[in-house]
Amino acid sequence: MWQSNLSAIAHQRSYRPLKKIARMILVLFTLFLAPWLTHPATAEIYKYQDEHGRWHITDKLPPGQDAFEVTLKKNKKETPQTPVDLAAKLNEKYQPNSPIEQASLAVVAIKATVGEGSGFFISGDGYILTNRHVAKPTETPQWQALQKQLKESGEAYREADKILRNERVRLNKMERELKDYREEIDRADDNYSKRVAEEDYKYFLNQYLEQKSNYKAVKRNYTFSKKEYEETRREFNILNYSASIKKDFKIILKDETEVTAHLVSVSDKHDLALLKLERYQTPFIRPADSELLKQGTKVFVIGNPIGLKDVITSGVVAGFKEEHIITDATVLPGNSGGPLLTEQGEVAGIITLKIAQFTETVGFGGAISIDTAYSEFSDYITK
Repeated sequence: MWQSNLSAIAHQRSYRPLKKIARMILVLFTLFLAPWLTHPATAEIYKYQDEHGRWHITDKLPPGQDAFEVTLKKNKKETPQTPVDLAAKLNEKYQPNSPIEQASLAVVAIKATVGEGSGFFISGDGYILTNRHVAKPTETPQWQALQKQLKESGEAYREADKILRNERVRLNKMERELKDYREEIDRADDNYSKRVAEEDYKYFLNQYLEQKSNYKAVKRNYTFSKKEYEETRREFNILNYSASIKKDFKIILKDETEVTAHLVSVSDKHDLALLKLERYQTPFIRPADSELLKQGTKVFVIGNPIGLKDVITSGVVAGFKEEHIITDATVLPGNSGGPLLTEQGEVAGIITLKIAQFTETVGFGGAISIDTAYSEFSDYITK
């Protein structure tokens, strides 16, 4: 109640001055601004530097210039800002000696609302390929399963609330009945009946006290557990909302430079997303010829697994399954969205999952073919 009252007071306090401000603006407009609208303004303000280096701000034309020259300068369009050449910067710093090292310049870490993944530049003007589950974790089956689990937990807690309320009502009833029985015993005249009743009363009182003690213990543990659940649910809802609307992502380059890319498109059919880093010339990885990719072809995975940056593992193409290229190159959490490369440093696929997991670090990885990515985002990127 006090919160709503404070809100009402705050609303009144903010609303009344706004009315006064609105009236003041209207008066000022009428007195000072309206005449300027009915008569075209001709005055110009000029800023220039004289021969002694001093700056002047005046309504008179700078010496040696006429109105036509000033108008030309004013109307001249500014030239676009020259893009920052990240490719040259990274090449100069790392001076790669192999196609794989060259490709590593184009691999980035992507910080999302939930966790961190990998990605890579697929064009020189800043387009980045990654996984949909990196950019939009709320659309993954795992996230939706967690959402379902939290919903089911909420229903269980509501049922438990009902049970505890009923138990509290039952204990209150027992307490009233014991009080009435106590008064009835105190009024009794027959000593024998009174002694028998006393024994019964003690028995029922002990039962009541034991059940009340159990109720308090269960209620205490339940309250603690429910508080943890409510905090988890609240944090999840905040993350869920933030992740669902997130459009900008922090991108970390090989040299730890941090820049911001925006979300361009998300695939409906595949675990793919496309980001864009504006106003930069970027290193990029060229696509491999998918027809040359065979079982046994040597491949490399570059990414940012388990908190590490710029990690390379190698293996071979183990096989193909539906849309995925299967490799025995080590794939770890955080590799998602990184490139699967050929020995020539060309990208054959986008790492999207780990399958046939034997241990924490050993298993097969799956990558979506680069051809699929080009097909999905053909409006933005071409081979």
